[in-house]
Amino acid sequence: MALAAGCGGRSTPLPQLAAVPMPSNAQLVARGEYIVRNAATCGGCHAAEQGKTDGPLSGGTEFKDWRLGTIRASNLTPDSATGLGRWTDAEIVRALRNGESRDGSLLAPVMPYGWLNGMSDEDALAVARYLKSLAPVSHAVSQQPNIVFKTGRALFLRPKPGDTRTAPPRAASAAYGGYLAKYVALCADCHTPRGGMMATPDMDRLFAGDAHPSKDFPANPSNITPDSATGIGRWTEADFIRTIRTGIDPKGDTLNPFMPWHENSRMTDDDLRAIYRYLRTVPPISNAVGRRH
Repeated sequence: MALAAGCGGRSTPLPQLAAVPMPSNAQLVARGEYIVRNAATCGGCHAAEQGKTDGPLSGGTEFKDWRLGTIRASNLTPDSATGLGRWTDAEIVRALRNGESRDGSLLAPVMPYGWLNGMSDEDALAVARYLKSLAPVSHAVSQQPNIVFKTGRALFLRPKPGDTRTAPPRAASAAYGGYLAKYVALCADCHTPRGGMMATPDMDRLFAGDAHPSKDFPANPSNITPDSATGIGRWTEADFIRTIRTGIDPKGDTLNPFMPWHENSRMTDDDLRAIYRYLRTVPPISNAVGRRH
């Protein structure tokens, strides 16, 4: 037990954000709002009311899993007692990208820090600055991790490594689209199948869709690889952008609202073009994913 307790300490250094040239605070806040509200759609989990993603990010949404227990989305507002009010920018960035809380404990991997780990220093700081700009909301959120997660956290689960990241230049390019799709808009988090006891993303089948997602998913994430028969290989760039803007795909099917197309529709044309152009470069994978009715 003493050994297990000793393994749970802080292991990821705080990022050295002051060493990186950054835009003005106003520019960072605006960029953070774009990421939080339009791309990553943090309100999908952290909103005070489910379905109201643009509302207060005071948390509370429950996730129940035998590997974790009952985990609730945290209060991301700058309330000093129940939210992020006492957190520094660097502590927020570390939690976002490394999964390590202010007190050194490991966050439950419901929080997708496995993907957010690739977010650039500038974008991660922008998220932190935007969250600190919000109106504080007093809402205490409790966690009930079970013995499985507590044991894993004590013995072998660790924060993601790394304390600095950069992004490709912002452009309607495949390179920037890959950055967005994997690390900012989190397309890979939902659209990549998972397997094994730890529900690990199958990195050999990126974006291939998932016919058997977590029970928390009300819809099956589609195959968005360029496979012509089961993916989006026949979609044009205009088809892709139109689908995200309207929520209706080229076949006339309406996207399930669990797919945050309404929020993603506010992304810029260049960002959507970049994501499409990146998806055209990933290997086509034949994986038919049926729709739920």
